[in-house]
Amino acid sequence: MKDQIYQSRLRTLMMLFFLAIKTIAVAQTPRFILQTDRMQVQEGETFLLEAVLENIDGKNIQLPDVTPFKIVQGPSTSTSISIINGKRSSTLSYQCLLLATKKGSFTIQPATLKIGSKVLKSNAVNIEVSSAKPAEITRGGSTDQQTFIRLEASQSKAYTGQQIVLNYVLYTRQNIESYDLLNEPDFEGFYAQPISDIRDQPQRKVVNGKEYYVQTIRRVVLFPQKTGKYTIGPVNCSVAVPVENGPSSFFFRETRKEQTTTNKIQLDVQQLPLSPPLSFSGAVGDFSMKAAVQKNTVVTGEAIVIRMEVEGDGDAKIVQAPQFEVPESLEKYEPSVLRDETFAKGDRIRMLKEFEYIFVPEKDTIATIAPEFTFLSVATGKFVTIKAGPFTINVLKGDGKNTYNNNQTTETELSPLSQDTSLSDTRFGFFGSWTYLLSLFLIVFGTIAGVMMKKKREAAKLSAAEKASSAYSVAQANLKKAKIYLDKSDPTSFYQELSLATTGYIMKKYHIPNVDSDHLTILKQLSKNGVPGHLITEYSQILNRCELAKFAGRYGNMEEEYNIALKLIEEV
Repeated sequence: MKDQIYQSRLRTLMMLFFLAIKTIAVAQTPRFILQTDRMQVQEGETFLLEAVLENIDGKNIQLPDVTPFKIVQGPSTSTSISIINGKRSSTLSYQCLLLATKKGSFTIQPATLKIGSKVLKSNAVNIEVSSAKPAEITRGGSTDQQTFIRLEASQSKAYTGQQIVLNYVLYTRQNIESYDLLNEPDFEGFYAQPISDIRDQPQRKVVNGKEYYVQTIRRVVLFPQKTGKYTIGPVNCSVAVPVENGPSSFFFRETRKEQTTTNKIQLDVQQLPLSPPLSFSGAVGDFSMKAAVQKNTVVTGEAIVIRMEVEGDGDAKIVQAPQFEVPESLEKYEPSVLRDETFAKGDRIRMLKEFEYIFVPEKDTIATIAPEFTFLSVATGKFVTIKAGPFTINVLKGDGKNTYNNNQTTETELSPLSQDTSLSDTRFGFFGSWTYLLSLFLIVFGTIAGVMMKKKREAAKLSAAEKASSAYSVAQANLKKAKIYLDKSDPTSFYQELSLATTGYIMKKYHIPNVDSDHLTILKQLSKNGVPGHLITEYSQILNRCELAKFAGRYGNMEEEYNIALKLIEEV
């Protein structure tokens, strides 16, 4: 009886041993798969595509072409390592967030991985995209849902070169945790320039009998480049709405995603009126001009210099120096551009150009010059001419030489050689003496020592400046300010410093210029630099909450959001 019990226990132990060996072996088996969180989606929705490599080196992975889907985030990577009974296993995954752009049945081909001379292939993935249900996808302007986003243009008809302001306007009747614009419209036929500093105050509007909180969340200025009829949009958006009475923690609050699609807008770009004046050079919009002459009295051959300053809201790329009538006795030179600036002012882009005109009189006379600048007024559809002066220049008779040289070259005359032929004896005196040599040595040594000390001081200053201006130091300084405003319960200043700390740190760390400081561009740069997807999402949520606080006066748990920002900067 004891022998049977002993044999039974031995068989059980052997089975457990072989089962453990099999489990470890399975855990270490290489695996390469392509998977998704959903195989059935609706048009305008997003889904996750993930390439998973288990116990495989994934340096040479080639992700598949995802057409007709559009990548709106990623690819980002994540890794995990586990050790079971001394056996190590690893998992590496590449994740992309894809947008379903049209309905139909589609197959995403396998991903490939090259290991030495061998090529491994994953499985393919089939995705079924159905039409969006009206109850779940809101076309901008519909009030079926409590939140939607509309595209609103400053005008539907415009001329080439005229400024059009395109606003992305959020309408909501509920609290919003964050929002994401999943795609950018096709701006073919337009020059598009985003405005990042939006200072519009939130408003309340009644739409179809319902009151909405309204806020502009993105603004793009469009300059039409050619005539024709164009359709802008739609833009697919994802909105995160907090779940009431849902679970939450220090770093997490449960939200639900709502998909919304904006409206489309039609823009009709018209041809400019025929037969413009001589002084028209492409300016369309609202402009001002002023001009001044450098000197009112010159001599023949001396340059007459006139400078013209033009400011307006047209397309700076096509506004050139205007032509105007001048007396035949003046030789004209090609005008030059002294200043060319564009800047945001309110909800529009303004341009400022300064031109310089050079005229050289050939004979003594009294010349009259009246500079002109013509622009097409979009308010009236007619050409408007602005005149300056007229300037009267008194030309006196000179020596017949042209003193204006376009190349601005100068010649230097050499002084004549000395006629003194007397010789001097240099064997005696100060030069060549020991005193002279010692003085020369001290001068050279002192100069070298002074240069070395100066370089050392400059290096110390440069090192200190580099440390003070490093991305992390700047972020820490802004976070300290944010903490002060947090302690003072000043939410407006707190969220401003929080935005400066996170966005300023990221732009400085990844060398993102100020012109590319809009939300979508920064997210794309982070993805290109290999920043993990969850950090990109956290940054996007922080930025959205700062914008809601700035524009809508909606504040969250400031201490919680301060710690989230601190943790984000530390992890990045």
